[in-house]
Amino acid sequence: MRQRHEWFGPDALATLYRLYLVGTLVVTMGIPIVVTALVEDVPWYVPVGLGAVTLVGLAFFWWWTGAYARSVEFRLTDDEIESRGGVWWHKQSTVPYSRITNAETKQGPIARRFGVGTVAIQTAGQGAQSTAELTIQGVADYRDLREQVLESVRAESGEREGETDSTPAQAGEGATLDALLEEVRSIRTHLE
Repeated sequence: MRQRHEWFGPDALATLYRLYLVGTLVVTMGIPIVVTALVEDVPWYVPVGLGAVTLVGLAFFWWWTGAYARSVEFRLTDDEIESRGGVWWHKQSTVPYSRITNAETKQGPIARRFGVGTVAIQTAGQGAQSTAELTIQGVADYRDLREQVLESVRAESGEREGETDSTPAQAGEGATLDALLEEVRSIRTHLE
């Protein structure tokens, strides 16, 4: 269980991103390098140049994934989840427990190998978005973290319900619903 009000970072985000990066570069740049090296009419400097560009890109993204993973942090408070991070452009966001509608866990085969997973948090008011409002990636205790978030959502929901149960407006709503039910029964009787 995560401590409230303490920032925490992902456990293996840099490792995951670097593996995805290497896999992507092998497919997108490895094939053209091999093909140009095997074709007879292509000058020697074309595959060498492609290889050099690939290595420079790999070095840059290798550095960037580590810097990004070190900058990402999350915090659970009494009322909300906070996140912050970014290498050049820093982003900070807050998701109140009262808006959270779902929290799901995800774990792909590479993340499973490293014993980490993702918690994706959806909120009310997202509209037709299919992405999560907040994603906590690369954490080892992703299942426990999801349960902790859902417990906070339930507690927040229980507090809101407790505040509104005794309001005069709801007492009037019950009488209105009873009257409406009686009217529907009357209509059904006349139709039969």
